[in-house]
Amino acid sequence: MTAEQEHFSQVYHLIMAAWGSQAVRAIASLSVAEHLDSGPLSAQDIALRESADPAMTYRLLRAGVALGLLTYDADQGTFSPTPMLAVLHKDSPVSLKHYAQAAIGPTFWLPAVLLPESVAMGSPQVVQVLGSSVFEYFGKNPAEARQFSAAMTDLSTPVIREAAAAIDVGTAKTVLDVGGAYGAFVSELVRRNPRLTGSVLELAHVAAAVEDETRERGLEGRITGVAGDFFESVPAADIYLLKHVLHDWDDTSCRSILSNIRDAMRPGARLFIVEMLISDTGASTGAALMDMAMLFATTGQERDLTQFDTLLTAAGLRRTQATPLLSPYVLLEAEAA
Repeated sequence: MTAEQEHFSQVYHLIMAAWGSQAVRAIASLSVAEHLDSGPLSAQDIALRESADPAMTYRLLRAGVALGLLTYDADQGTFSPTPMLAVLHKDSPVSLKHYAQAAIGPTFWLPAVLLPESVAMGSPQVVQVLGSSVFEYFGKNPAEARQFSAAMTDLSTPVIREAAAAIDVGTAKTVLDVGGAYGAFVSELVRRNPRLTGSVLELAHVAAAVEDETRERGLEGRITGVAGDFFESVPAADIYLLKHVLHDWDDTSCRSILSNIRDAMRPGARLFIVEMLISDTGASTGAALMDMAMLFATTGQERDLTQFDTLLTAAGLRRTQATPLLSPYVLLEAEAA
């Protein structure tokens, strides 16, 4: 193969990755990983369990073989899982099942189609297809909001474990997860530190479900949901957590969130931020593509360390530490300046 042919093939596969991601989403939606818990199954077996079309199911599973998620026994006519498929199992400790369904579902897929227009216009075109911003859309569509929150928990789980292990809570007694969805981050920190009690500041439709999630995690009575808006005010706490929040918002909005945290801080309080770090040179694929999602779906962006320091300084905060986590994530610690 010539260099020209190799480049053609590489770009072709980048383009076709769009259809591959939808195949992964369909495999997750059909719960293929869970069905194969009991052993190899035919496409017809899975189609029957899911009330799906057998011929279409077979073609989807065949694509799953090509993607490395499944193997096929031609003699038996059955499919079996590979270790990769386990990541799409709801009970996997590193599950991406919900993320596969939400990240490339209509809420984000439709705005993604308008990425060229977003770049040309200098602003996301999400309102053109959803009729509102993503977060306003979730407020009107609770089922999709729940799936998105579960997706964020999926994506964050490995990073949350690392971040919680890296946080020295010291003498702190209370921790507030700001915009923390169903409280996965605060739950992990509270679980590791029995002296702590926690809360999650979220919009009302999310905050109402926090205690149910906490009960399922075996932390009943130690974490509560607080309905509120981090653009208006933030409750007092000893430790504040901000995970995957700042990248959703433009600089002005981020300064507002951080300033409200600074205003609420008790003496000696600390803020811990978990975000991806992006670089102008050598940016990781994960950070660069997440930045594209922020471009077409929100007013936010992925940032480098200097940009985070600028936001913190403008809000009256000072970064005291930056701890690398699972690349490209970082744990930033800050205190009142």
